[in-house]
Amino acid sequence: MPLPRILEPEVMETPETAAAYDAMDFTAVNTAFCEDLAAVLPTVEQPLRVLDVGTGNGRILQMLHQRYPHWQLTGIDLSPAMLAIARHHSPQLTFIEGDAKTLPFAAARFDVVISNSLVHHLADPQPALGEMLRVLRPQGTLFIRDLCRPQTLAELQALVEQYAGQDTPEQQQLFADSLHAALTLREMSDLLRTLPQPPQQWQATLTSDRHWTVVAQR
Repeated sequence: MPLPRILEPEVMETPETAAAYDAMDFTAVNTAFCEDLAAVLPTVEQPLRVLDVGTGNGRILQMLHQRYPHWQLTGIDLSPAMLAIARHHSPQLTFIEGDAKTLPFAAARFDVVISNSLVHHLADPQPALGEMLRVLRPQGTLFIRDLCRPQTLAELQALVEQYAGQDTPEQQQLFADSLHAALTLREMSDLLRTLPQPPQQWQATLTSDRHWTVVAQR
């Protein structure tokens, strides 16, 4: 029997939980995200307007700013605790408290919309996906990456051991809960396919043993 989806809280509410997440080493994962994003963009030389939805601790925007200081980077997240950490790491960047399901931006405001590890926090990701597309300019790039729920509990436990085996029990539980809450590639593809206004072009693929990635154009 396939592993069922078990939701986790939408927001990391406490400073302790946010700090535990921030202490986990996602350098390799974040580096891959930034490199894979750059590979699908038509250009990285222009001053692109980039929105990171569910920015969390802001580490990806921090890395993008180091690589592309001419980009206009904005992060939005619903967790004040995570945003406090993001602002501490990158005080020069713009971070906004807000809900992915009702983004406080005009339509077609951004050239690029990115999101990493947000979708598994959402009971129904469709409203947030629709909002990401709404604020993306025509022919802009949507780049989403998240965990992929394993087929079995044994596979989940193996992933936790492989990637969080040296972390604290609390951090291991955070990772396990996230894997339980994640969508499968098929579930994510079905969501995109059934959006009221689906993207003109999109591709959803498995990009690691624990991640899927969506690249789309409005």
